Amino acid sequence: MIWNAVVIGAIILALVILIRKLPLAFEMQKKENPELSEKEMTVYGLLAQADDAFDRKSFIEAEELYVKAAANSPQDVHIFNRLGIIYLEQNNFYDAKEAFRQTVKLEEKKASHSVNLGLAYLGLKDYFKASQAFDQALVLDPGNKKYQEFLQKAKDLQEKESKKK
Repeated sequence: MIWNAVVIGAIILALVILIRKLPLAFEMQKKENPELSEKEMTVYGLLAQADDAFDRKSFIEAEELYVKAAANSPQDVHIFNRLGIIYLEQNNFYDAKEAFRQTVKLEEKKASHSVNLGLAYLGLKDYFKASQAFDQALVLDPGNKKYQEFLQKAKDLQEKESKKK
């Protein structure tokens, strides 16, 4: 009980410090990059907070911050990739699939995005689409052994599933 109060107090203190320093951080960022708009500054601050929460594995807090950032910056692949990872961690494969579909759409030439999408499809037990995603990753990065293993796993599961029917 006392430990919980200490932890909550430390979190509140950190948030108070962060809130007090945020305007100063915005001013410093504005001096370094005067071409940034207020909206971009807000997104920058949200991403910094979200990345910090993500690194601390505080996924619920990170998710809220990334969603706010995504509303202001819907073309930022980093936001959707992190959201997808959070959803995978929470076994929320449907939302992970949607987030990773967005990352693939925004940056289709990056193999890891296709792999992440394939992992979400594996979680949804859609082995055919998982295989397609892993195939796409291997087109982009043909020598990657891990991607080959994922593809083989998806194909094995697909075959096992078809034998059940």
